[in-house]
Amino acid sequence: MDTEQDSLTFSSSKPDVAALRQAYEDTITDLSSYFGKCQDSYNDRRNIWPGKSRDLRKNAPDAFPWKGSSDMEAHVIDERVNAYVSLCTEAALRANIRAYPVEVNDIGRAGQISAFLKWMVNSYIPRFKKEMELAANYFLEKGIAVTYVGWHKEDRTYLQKLSLEDLAKSDPALVTGLLDGTQDDMFLDLLKQAFPSISDKRGKKALRDLKKTGFAELPVVRREVDGPMVETLSPDGEFFFPGYVSDPQRAPYCFWRTYYTPQEVLNKVATDGWDEAWVEYVIEHLAGVEQADQTNNTGTGGNRSPYVTNTYESEYLIEVIYGYQRLIDKEDNAEGIYCTVFHRDFDTKSIEESGNSVQPYAKHELLNGYEDYPIVVTRLSEGTKCLYDTQTMPELLKGIQWQVKTERDSRADRNSMSTLPPLMHPVGNAPQDWGPGRKVPYRRGGEFHFGPAPAFDPGSNEMETTMTKLADSLVGLNSEDPLSAVKRQFIIDKFLGHVQAVIKMVYTCFQRFGPDSVAFRVMGVPEGQQFDKGNPEEDFDIMIGYDVLNTDPEMQEKKLQQLVSLVQLDRNGRIDMDKLLDVIASSIDPMLADAILQPAEQAQQQTVKHVTDDLTNIFAGIEKPARPNGAQVAMQVIQQYAQQPDIQQRISSDEAFKEKLEKYYKQYEFQIQQAQNAQIGKIGTAPASMGNVDTQSIQ
Repeated sequence: MDTEQDSLTFSSSKPDVAALRQAYEDTITDLSSYFGKCQDSYNDRRNIWPGKSRDLRKNAPDAFPWKGSSDMEAHVIDERVNAYVSLCTEAALRANIRAYPVEVNDIGRAGQISAFLKWMVNSYIPRFKKEMELAANYFLEKGIAVTYVGWHKEDRTYLQKLSLEDLAKSDPALVTGLLDGTQDDMFLDLLKQAFPSISDKRGKKALRDLKKTGFAELPVVRREVDGPMVETLSPDGEFFFPGYVSDPQRAPYCFWRTYYTPQEVLNKVATDGWDEAWVEYVIEHLAGVEQADQTNNTGTGGNRSPYVTNTYESEYLIEVIYGYQRLIDKEDNAEGIYCTVFHRDFDTKSIEESGNSVQPYAKHELLNGYEDYPIVVTRLSEGTKCLYDTQTMPELLKGIQWQVKTERDSRADRNSMSTLPPLMHPVGNAPQDWGPGRKVPYRRGGEFHFGPAPAFDPGSNEMETTMTKLADSLVGLNSEDPLSAVKRQFIIDKFLGHVQAVIKMVYTCFQRFGPDSVAFRVMGVPEGQQFDKGNPEEDFDIMIGYDVLNTDPEMQEKKLQQLVSLVQLDRNGRIDMDKLLDVIASSIDPMLADAILQPAEQAQQQTVKHVTDDLTNIFAGIEKPARPNGAQVAMQVIQQYAQQPDIQQRISSDEAFKEKLEKYYKQYEFQIQQAQNAQIGKIGTAPASMGNVDTQSIQ
């Protein structure tokens, strides 16, 4: 095995950056055909083509059918991609997330994990909706969705002006050491204990300023970051696998390209352990990114749009490459995921010749706790095994879009010809002016006349309608096609598979890198819950499901009505009415359901409290109406109340009190009767029964 191959296979304390740089360049070169496909998909979706002008007219010398003819846009692709982005994003946010135990011992914990996952998606993962929307766009437009999942720990420090009084409040010993004047070294030590992020230089400056003015600027930790990090990456501009890869997790290496400002790179020294000398060198010598590197995926072309120029300051950006490798230990063949941070233009030889001793990488580490790359990858189509050999939605609809554009251009040009047909005139005697109210001289009648205008073609509208329906059928958006729902569900299920893998990886990161416990709140539980991360090795099957028919209000209403109708067939009490209420309320509006629903136990306690308050008022002679809900619980409370000896004595001796209590009870009784009328109205009588057993539904 040669040296370069050896460095890309076996782990070592120092990475071979030269080999990594070459592997990165080879990867970019091998993916040029996929980059071209993505560029075409980008242009087709946004109606960008060579020679396009802002006035949407053909101005080239060889324009067909004439210079200045129509050059309209047709958003066939963009309309359908945006429709699916909306469906996929809604599905990701409204889907039912459940954790199922793999082992019997984990059954009791599965429900709590399901609640935690729901909260995690809604609140714990920063920008989850935005990242999944971006993933849906890449998934449909580029054919591949790539999402990075990690855990971010960082102390954010900010300079704050502090006085001697502020320091005395935090640590009186600091001020005592400062005022002494002979214990500066001890003061600096105490200052570092109180402000761990302070440097020696900053500490000495603070000492001088405090003695001179009584004030000093000190770094204070204001915000501590300790949470999941989810970021969707462009498959043609940010994250790259070797071109031959079929399974991303089996790739020997992969690369994440990103851009940092000098401030962000310097912050990495303190927060992420980057080499300070490397950071200072790249800021001084390698800062600056060409505009083409940002506007074109491969970094080698011009602007995406031929008529829009993006200008921005990029001379301070620094390109940074994260190289991920699956390496083997030579001694015990143990496998590990390693990450090396480097710059693609860092020339080790030239640096050594200049006499500098800067290492060619910012950081090299084993990603402890990761068995796979921290990346989730999903393809739109699985027609072949190769990762990058996938079909995009713009590629599928490109021909139809151009046909629709052609039909629209032809109709616009035909209308132009009908509005002002060609003017026929004698050779050499063209009218100097032409239009309404103009005076045009002539010798003989008929010297000036309009040429023939093309007849209206009704087939053009029919052709566009046919093409539009065909486009909808191809992607599963044609309501008249019985297979459209199946196609639509297939695409959304694939995207939800991506979301499911992201959620599971986030939960795995939480188990291995997160805090020991997290407090969270879920729908219907006003008090916060405490969730312990448990054993990092425990495993759960995380499932996420969504029915595309939920987007159809009529179909959703029918489904809910069918669920409610099952209640009358539930002879054994298998249907949980509280959960059914949760489902119905959440289907109407999840946010409102979260605000109004409460746990069954709390609802019963609240009903009991309201009824007892009403009974207290009735006992005092104040008549009270029945509450709008909770009739069954209320009647039980009233019955128990009336059975008390002192209340029975009051009922027998006070006719007014008796009437008020009976009226209050009968109002609840009437509520239950009204609920039963829906079933009585269907069969004409009360349901058949034998004692308390319902025999109406027995076949």
